Formats: sequence, structure tokens, C-alpha cells
Amino acid sequence: MSENKELFSHFASVLPVTDIIKCRDYYRDKLGFKVNFEWNEPIEYVVLKRGDNVSIHLTKRGDQLKPSRAHNCIYVFVHDVDAVYQEFQEKNVMVTNPIADRDYGMRDFDVVDPEGHILAFGMGIS
Repeated sequence: MSENKELFSHFASVLPVTDIIKCRDYYRDKLGFKVNFEWNEPIEYVVLKRGDNVSIHLTKRGDQLKPSRAHNCIYVFVHDVDAVYQEFQEKNVMVTNPIADRDYGMRDFDVVDPEGHILAFGMGIS
């Protein structure tokens, strides 16, 4: 392998969910993701994308573990956080942490999906 070739290509966040159809519809209809792939019948796996570089995968949950209610499971870096916040407000997305400038150098906000996964959307403060 060439020394200049990066070994890593891309990654996917995989969220285990109990109601894959409800979650797929939420990510598509509320958060603006496109359904890129669905597997099996009934559906057990869904790939959703927004833009070229943000991909979230949903998989049918095989256990009873619940997502953390205190920590983000995904942080999505965006180019215009205020525009994303406005888009989500217009779609009545439940915001759990309002948009604000944070002391860690980000302007961000949090939303929660139907299964309780907390997603943050933000950008660096210049």
C-alpha cells in the first residue's frame, strides 16, 4: 500500500432502535435525511444520508438497553447552525437544549429522536 494513501474511508453511526419505521420517518421527515438503503422485509436496517458526508444507520434493536439521557450519541458538524435550527423549528423538532454559544467554542443545540437518542448539531465559533 502506498504511504500516502489514507487507510480509513468513512464511518457510519449505527443506532439501535425498537421502532425502525417510526425512526426512519423521523430522520427523513423531520431532520431532512434521505433514505439511501433499506434491508430485509420486514425492515431491519436503514441507511440515511444528509449531504455528502453525514450518514446515520438504524438497526433493529436486539436487546432492551436504552440510550443515554445525559449524553449526546452523535454530534453533527454543520456549516450554518442557525439555518439548521430554524429548519428544525419549522418542522416542530423537539429541541432538548436550545441553540447557544458554548464555552467550549461551539454554537450548537440538541434534539432527541423517538427512541431517546440525543443528537447535537453545531459549528465552531469564529
